[in-house]
Amino acid sequence: MLGLLYERANLNDTTHDGKELVNSKRFAFMLYIGLTIMLFAGLFGGYFVLRGNNEIWPPLGAPEMNVMKMLPSIILLIASILSLLKARKEMRANHLSSYRFNVTSGLLISVLFVFAMGLEWWRLIAGGLGLSSVFGGMYFIVTGAFALHFIGGLYGLVHTLRKSRTIPFTTPQLVGFNNTLSFYYLMLLLWAIIVPLIYINS
Repeated sequence: MLGLLYERANLNDTTHDGKELVNSKRFAFMLYIGLTIMLFAGLFGGYFVLRGNNEIWPPLGAPEMNVMKMLPSIILLIASILSLLKARKEMRANHLSSYRFNVTSGLLISVLFVFAMGLEWWRLIAGGLGLSSVFGGMYFIVTGAFALHFIGGLYGLVHTLRKSRTIPFTTPQLVGFNNTLSFYYLMLLLWAIIVPLIYINS
């Protein structure tokens, strides 16, 4: 029957090379990305609804929401992605030591990003912002969900480092690293939405 595709060689479709039609790891990763986007779309929607139902936003007495205080975290996130882009270039050239150096650099910069987020949380909590207010609840839910996902990206970098013991790099290694890099792109996009949404429009 025309139009059928097979996953094994020596069947009716003799042009197929016998390899899997869709990389299972890549497919699972794309599914995870889709679920993450849906989660944050729901959080952003809830943020807009609650904000529209409250005349005073943020509440009186809340600490100052200054976007300039978030500039270091934005710079750190961009720097980590640049380091990972350099690592991908070295990976394609099978330069193991340079690859590991750049991935490690990206990992350390990412840890600094999480630390910067923690400092901002500390500043806001010390200023009186808590979960008892609607604004505080939404702030910590949105940024907390982001932080948990970002920490998952840190695990991805650690995993790629553990797998990069020999060269040439294998296809699973390439797929795994590209998945992690794509995840960082998503984190940058989400952070570029969260910061203006909360800090500029508050």
